[in-house]
Amino acid sequence: MPKIKSKLLTKQNINDFMQGSLFGSSLHDGHNLYLFKNQHSCVWKLRTQSKIGNNTKFSWKRIGDARDITLSKARVLADEMRDLIRKGINVHTHVKEQSKLGKTFGAVVDIYIDSCKRSLKPQSKIKLIAVLNKAAILNSTIISKITETDIACVIDRIKHKSPSTAATLLREIKAIFRFAYDERYIMQKLEINIQARYKINVRTRYLNEKKLGSLFKNLWVDNNTPIIIKTAIYTLFITMLRRDELLSLEWSDVDLDNHKITIRNAKRIDNFIIRIPQQLVSKLKELRQKYPCVKYVFNCRGERYSGDTLCRYCKQLGEKYGIGEFTPHDARRTAMTLLADNSHNYKVIDMALGHVQKGVNKSYLKTHLSEPRAKLLQDWADLIEKLTV
Repeated sequence: MPKIKSKLLTKQNINDFMQGSLFGSSLHDGHNLYLFKNQHSCVWKLRTQSKIGNNTKFSWKRIGDARDITLSKARVLADEMRDLIRKGINVHTHVKEQSKLGKTFGAVVDIYIDSCKRSLKPQSKIKLIAVLNKAAILNSTIISKITETDIACVIDRIKHKSPSTAATLLREIKAIFRFAYDERYIMQKLEINIQARYKINVRTRYLNEKKLGSLFKNLWVDNNTPIIIKTAIYTLFITMLRRDELLSLEWSDVDLDNHKITIRNAKRIDNFIIRIPQQLVSKLKELRQKYPCVKYVFNCRGERYSGDTLCRYCKQLGEKYGIGEFTPHDARRTAMTLLADNSHNYKVIDMALGHVQKGVNKSYLKTHLSEPRAKLLQDWADLIEKLTV
């Protein structure tokens, strides 16, 4: 490519070059500042070089259109770029990186969820957002201005009410700040040395056989409790489902003729099929006859029952029947404990709970043990029926 040397880089020669009276497709000043001509305009560019290992890479950085930028201005802008290069700053990404600075904590949280949590199941994402909302007081603050003290104040405010939520929130905030530093939303890494020094109590509560029998003896004759809640609690114990898995059930997921329900959004297994015992089929048929035109199995004014409502009923009924308050998740512990006490296979119980195998078994065990699980649930329903008599 022909070049016109720097001594020709004058206002007159630039005008002639732009009008086409000078031969050549570029001018340069001998210091890597070039004026290129294309079909429609003339453009200032700076030739840059960077070291990659033992090699040198040359590239071009556009400065601007010659119709808008004079020679003197182009030289000033080129000098500014050279200063950035001397500081080790990549001039090609500098503008984009500068645009990332100044974002609020809330904006970075949204980007973090979209970038790093996109594979989460919908229910898990809802729970994560609910936890991060505990730090909503920080959302309008520029993330680079947030200090460790600000974060500690947020954690201290919630840790006494819910230690597990505080621990989860602290873990996510640390991950967000690591993400912000790696993606250049902040230029300095924030060292968060806050520790979860409070103890998280592991929940071990379950209902023994006497309490379980008392629960259902009282529940079936309780005229003050809606049939939907009665059936939901019974289904919870029989199927060992998690609360949100149960309440998300739609009638389109229930096949009463073949004694099957399909859990579309199970925590670990997609489209988890459960073959339900005869006792539960009868209860669900009664419910369907009473509410034939609703979408959700456990319907409330056209929508599904909320998890908080189910929790509230469990606690209130436990106190009312004299067995002590319990939560929906206690049903899973109850099922596993009593079935194990009755000599059922641990792996079948674990699979019925919707757990995935760990370690080597995860690679080799590719069955969901459909037949053994069906027999297990029928035995479980028979045991509950026996305790209720």
